[in-house]
Parts: sequence; C-alpha cells; structure tokens
Amino acid sequence: METDTSAQDRRELPDSVVRAELERILASEVFSRSQQLRRLLSFIVEQRLAGQGHSLKESVLAHEVYGKGTDFDGGADPVVRVDARRLRDKLREYYDGRSDPVVITLPKGSYVPVFEGNTASLAHTAPPSPTHTAPPVVQAEPEQQQTPPVPNFRLTRIAVSALAIVAAIVAAALAWRAVTRPVSAPIQLLPLASYQGVEGPPALSPDGDLVAFAWSGQAEPGATDIYVKAVGSEALRRLTATPNSESSPAWSPDGHTLAFVRDALGVFTMSQLGGAERQVSASGTQVAWAGDSKSVLIRDREGSTGPFGIYQVFLDTLERHRLTQAPVGAGDWRFEVSPDGSTLAFIRYEKSGIADLYVVPMRGGEPRRLSNWSATMYGLSWTPDGQEIVYDVDEPPASRLWRIHANSATPARGSPIADIPAAALYPSISRPTAGHPARLAFQTIARDVDLHLMDLDARLVNDTLESRPFSNSTRIEGSARFSPDGSRIAFVSLRSGASEVWVAEPDGSGLRQVTTLGAAGVSIGGWSPDGTQIGFEAANAGNSDVYLVGADGGHLRRLTAEPSIDGVPSWSGDGRWIHFASTRAGVIADIWRISPTGGEAIRLTHNGGFEPRESPDGRYLFYLDRPPAGLTIGGTARLMRLPLGGGHEEQVLEGVRPFLWSVTDTGIVFVTREAEFDAIDVYRFSDQRVTRVGRLGFRIPGIYRHMTVSRDGRWALATKMVRFDSDLMRLDNFR
Repeated sequence: METDTSAQDRRELPDSVVRAELERILASEVFSRSQQLRRLLSFIVEQRLAGQGHSLKESVLAHEVYGKGTDFDGGADPVVRVDARRLRDKLREYYDGRSDPVVITLPKGSYVPVFEGNTASLAHTAPPSPTHTAPPVVQAEPEQQQTPPVPNFRLTRIAVSALAIVAAIVAAALAWRAVTRPVSAPIQLLPLASYQGVEGPPALSPDGDLVAFAWSGQAEPGATDIYVKAVGSEALRRLTATPNSESSPAWSPDGHTLAFVRDALGVFTMSQLGGAERQVSASGTQVAWAGDSKSVLIRDREGSTGPFGIYQVFLDTLERHRLTQAPVGAGDWRFEVSPDGSTLAFIRYEKSGIADLYVVPMRGGEPRRLSNWSATMYGLSWTPDGQEIVYDVDEPPASRLWRIHANSATPARGSPIADIPAAALYPSISRPTAGHPARLAFQTIARDVDLHLMDLDARLVNDTLESRPFSNSTRIEGSARFSPDGSRIAFVSLRSGASEVWVAEPDGSGLRQVTTLGAAGVSIGGWSPDGTQIGFEAANAGNSDVYLVGADGGHLRRLTAEPSIDGVPSWSGDGRWIHFASTRAGVIADIWRISPTGGEAIRLTHNGGFEPRESPDGRYLFYLDRPPAGLTIGGTARLMRLPLGGGHEEQVLEGVRPFLWSVTDTGIVFVTREAEFDAIDVYRFSDQRVTRVGRLGFRIPGIYRHMTVSRDGRWALATKMVRFDSDLMRLDNFR
C-alpha cells in the first residue's frame, strides 16, 4: 500500500509526466554510457508508477534487473547496493544546474524513487502559444472589489432559469452517454497457444478472432507449417503441409488471405480457409501487407550479399518496387504498414544485436529513426489509431514491449507496456470494431544457452564427441576464445544482466568478470600472443568498435572510433598488428589491420572479408569472404587466405559458417551441418584434406551460434541450447 503522501504525490504528477522525465534522463549524456543504471532506474520508476513501490527490495532487484538466482546473498554480493549508490550520484549529477518540471530522486537507504514537481521550473514556463491563447483575466478595479454592485433581481431570475435549463440539458446528455457508451473493460492477460514445442510468432486476424502462427506440430524441432487457431478456444487447423518450413504468416487487411514465407522458395499467398496457394515472389524472408490488400511487402535483396531491404510486390502484375535500402550492415528486418496505409514502420539492423525502429512514408522519402536503443529487436505492430507503434527490445533481463509515438521528433524510447510480467516479443495487434475490442498478442520465449567443452582427442562414443558444461549459468553464454596456451578461456555471458566479457579456467575455476561496459553486440575476437590482453567488439550508442581489455580486467581501451562497423579482431602472431573487419570503405566489410597502440588502419582486402585469423607460421591471413547473411545459421561463406608477404587471395574451403571455425597449429577446424546432426571436421595443412573429427551430441543453435578450438587442436567449445520454451499470450481490451 502507498502512503497518503505518496498517493497525493501520484495525483499531482500524472504517469505521463513522470515517464517523460524518465525519457529525458535516459537520453541524457550523463546516463548514455551507463546501461546498467538505465535499466535499474527504468525498472524502479515503472514499478513505482504501477503501485508496486512496496515490492522494491534488494532481492527483487537482484532477480529482476541483474538476473540473480533465488540463492542471491546481498551480504556476499553488494551489486544492488553499489549501483543504487551510483544511481543517486548520477541523478544528482544530471539535475545539477537544470530546472526540469519533475525531479526524480532515490532517497538514501531506499530503492523506491520519489517524484517531485519542480515549482521553480513551473513558475518560469513559457506562455501559451498564440494558437492556444488562454482567455484574458479581467482585473477588477480596487473600488469595485470593495463595493459590491446592487443586484438586478429580474435579470438574476432570468439568468438562474437559463442556467437551470442548460444544466438539465448537460445532465441529460451525460446520462445518455453513460447509458450508450460501454464501460472500458479491464485489460486481461490470457494464454493464446501453449502447445509442445515452439509456436509463433503470432499474427492476429484484423478482427482479433483468429491467430496464425508457424509450428512443427510436435515437441521436437522440425519443419514448420502454418496453423490457424480460434482465439478463446482450442479449434485449430493446419493450413500448409509440405516438407519445407513455412513461417512469417501475415493477414491481409480485409482478413481473407494469408501470406507466408516458404523456406528457400519465396513468398506465397493462400485463402485463410485453405485451398490453392499462389507464389508471388521466388525469394524473400519476411512478409507483410500494404493497406489496400492489393500488394505485399517482402524482405529481400539483390544478389547474395549486401544489406536487406523492403520491396513492394503488386499482386495483379507481380511487379516489384523497392521501398527501403539500408546503407550498411544486416539491413531491414520486420515491418508493418500503418492502418491508413500511408506509413511503413520497420526495424533496421546495423549488425546482429544492433537495431532500431524507423518510419518512412509509403510514397517514398528518407527513413526517420524513431528509437535510440541500438539493441536487439524482433517485431513491431501499429496501434489501431495509427498514432503509436508497439515494439519489443531485448533488454536484460528479458525482452519487453514498449510503445512510442510515431511522430516523435527525435529518437526516443517511449514507455514500456505494464500488464505483462513475462518476457514478450513479436507483438501483433488487431483492429477494434463493434463488439471486438483490440487485442495484443505476443510470443514469450525463455532461453538458456550454455557453452559445452569437448576433448577432440578423446575416444568417440557412437561416432559422437562427449561434452560437458563449461562455467554455465541459467542465462546465455557464448563467443568464447582460448588463450594462446589454453590455460584460460574468455567468453561472453549475460549472467550479470548484460553482455560482458568473463574469464575462467577450462574447469570453470577462477571465474572473473573483466568488463562492465553494458554495451550491445559484445563478441570475443582473440587474445594477445602473451595472454595479457583480450580483443573484443562492442557497440556503444549504436557504434560498433574494437576494444582491448586486460585479462585481469584492467586497462580497458577503445581502439577504433570510425562511424563504420568495426569488429571481430584478432592479433598477429608477433603481436604487432590487430586484424579486424570494417565497412569503412563500403557496404561490404573488408579486412584491415591496426597497431594495438592505435594509429592509422591499413586495408588488406578489396573483395570482402570477415573474421580474420592468422596462420600459425604468420605467412597467411585466413578469413571469410563475407559476413553472416542474417540472424540464422543458414548463411555460409568461402574461406579464403591472403599471403601477408604479398600476392593474390585464394579459396581454401567452401560452405564455412561464420563463428563456427578456428585456426589451430595443424589445420582449420570447422562445423559441418548435416541433415540429422552437426559435426566437427578438420582441414589439415599437411595434406590439404578434410577429415571428420566426430559428431556433436547436440545441434548448435541458430542464434548465439559459436564454436572455437584451442591452438593445439585438442579442446573445443560450442554453444548448446539447453532451454527454449515458447508460448503465445494475449492482452484483451488493449488500449
């Protein structure tokens, strides 16, 4: 329960005013590089606004904000208290010299924020603009104030009678509205589909009575089909039945037709009742509809390289028109057209893990960036009035849904949607009609990705490599690299609430967190030859760069600062150079090198390059000819080598998957994806032949994919999806 003072404070400061102040704080320079403090402040403010201030205890914050388990001991781990103290200091720093209309503070000894109106700021607010001029206040003369006028009783009776008639009319109108206007029903969070296996994402029909989604029809992973289910009942029908996977169902605005993607075969349409299907594009990986049901929008690109864009395909002629084209990076992802058909909202990725929300008129123009997250995003949907966009963002400890005004003048974040206690992504919103209030559907996913350690010299069991967990948590681990002598492993973990670099010995002992950047897109590149430094990539404020940090956690340094995408660094054997991939010369990344002490970078390749790794003898640079094509495991590249002493590049292997190969003293170890299993193979330098090391006892996941091998070729680490739960949920009476 809130105290009387607290309740009064809430009445005087509406939620929207407090959230606007929160947005100003989060967007400020003071908080721009403190992602962990941003998460902490956002959480406690939203809990306070939701009337849950009494629940803000150290243990709750440890679990909700920092991802700690139920065994959290505040006495042994002071992370919450330390960050609360840092947050108080940051808030004082932010308000120093400012006169914001609202002041948010965190009292000492408490985790419940206080919201206060700044009367000094309110007293100096600007007068109303001329278009909203308030009626002038007539000031009475002093003598008029002292001597009341003599009343005219006849005029008074007429005025009273007139006022009584007006009051009666107003009362009757209000009574009529109260009778004819339905009372707003409360928002309800309800299950939508809870089948075994992974179902979704959801696509609500325009009237909200049906939901379409992709599902394998079983608990085990497999080819997915499109299913249609009635909302509020278990009536389920299968719309497609082919050996290929179908996904990304989208309803036409008139509710008659579904469009969907068939793996490797393009985009199709079909009546939502079933029947004959029609191929409308031979390629494309996402699909949505334009406002008139006469054309579809698809995610595609020209050729096999470069960023993805969004294309409009007219169904009568199958003519294709490009709407967007990202300048660099992975390109455009999910998208949806506004209810009035005039505006396209879409998610654009600079690289995996670095995305934001954009809008652009359907008639053409320059896209406008709407959000300022620079984080992982999955889906979006317009509100029925076309004023706001609901979107998800992968902010630790879980994905959440936010809403933002489509006409925001500057990139912002909007406000989180309360009412949803679970992780939420891929929103879909129906269009309200008489008797059909709006519904919001979403997918909720719980993931646990671990690193598993394998001895490649050990005896196989049924042709399979045995593995054991390495330094795992209940969160996500990945992107690992062995030190040159194999005695330590640097890896990325979300166990502290954000992607950070950690170091441990192969048996899991000596675990230590070495960064606290709170950045996105963190990925380990490699160790220095002497084992004292770790090179990695990370993105702060959306800019992806190469960083160096001491293996003991000290001497963090940003090595590159170009506006381009710079990443996946690795040291040369003599320690003189750091090789890395960069888009500073164009859309396609090439390999560059720079001194570990900084200076001017030198370009090494001119036909594309990604993931550079030097050969053991220092004569060659191995690399992939292009970066990952998207966010799944499907993309492959050619493994190339370039003589560092001069000469032409040449192909070594075909079909190599990014992040799933390593250079050892005797060869190149890589993952081969077979129809029924994943395996580890090796290309030996001695005879230039490929041989199989063994099968993996698990599939490497499509996201968070990674495999690395120690320099001596004995030990391997690979990511394993330990838990992946998915259900569909709905919010009824969404407003």
